[in-house]
Amino acid sequence: MSRETGAVEETSWWLEVNGRRVTGGTMKPDHARALGAGRLLTDGWIDSAREILSLEVGLDPVGSILVQARVLPERARDVEAEAEHRVRHGCGLLHFVACEPTVIRRSRTSALPSLDVFPPLFRALFEAAEHASRVGGLHAAALTDGTTLLVSREDVSRHNAVDKVLGEALLAGRDIEALGLLVTARVSGEMAQKAARARVAWVASRSIPTTLAVAIANIARMPLIARAPTPDAVAMGGTAAVEHGH
Repeated sequence: MSRETGAVEETSWWLEVNGRRVTGGTMKPDHARALGAGRLLTDGWIDSAREILSLEVGLDPVGSILVQARVLPERARDVEAEAEHRVRHGCGLLHFVACEPTVIRRSRTSALPSLDVFPPLFRALFEAAEHASRVGGLHAAALTDGTTLLVSREDVSRHNAVDKVLGEALLAGRDIEALGLLVTARVSGEMAQKAARARVAWVASRSIPTTLAVAIANIARMPLIARAPTPDAVAMGGTAAVEHGH
């Protein structure tokens, strides 16, 4: 945060995989290594931290944050083939619904917690985000075991916040499949795809999901909890709807 202007810090960043720049954007300039690891996971370059051959953070010649990763060449070819298919067929995120649902379909064993746990979990998330930035202007995400927050991160981009917490958990060796994801933003199709690919047990938002997010969650058998911290909380996608308090 800039104390002079009260503005949230934002800078450009890039992810380079096996010597080629593959994605980027802007970010709050912290936890770049976790962001890179999370993006490797949610874009399909890896399934576990063991598949990261190297991961370095630096600056490129113009001052953008540069995360440089090396992964197995065969995984890189798979990601490139998927990206080519999504462009050639025009399916985009519908790739995971109409073309290759097996990419995100999982057998999930972790039970969805009672909806009563979400108000205190979201209070803890909001308090953590307020502590991180006194001026606001950030999206927050956290991973939880349904009782406490295990890791929370904030970013100018809601997608980056998700990638940061997933990457942090991945690098720490946590069992992501046993954890739920809390987000302060609406659950878009892209965010649902990230969570599904990372194999989180469920996703809870203070807002509502999009129709594409629900479709992806259904394929992934991943529950979404809409308006989670409110009396109107409802579970959808991946399971039958659950009424608040049951």
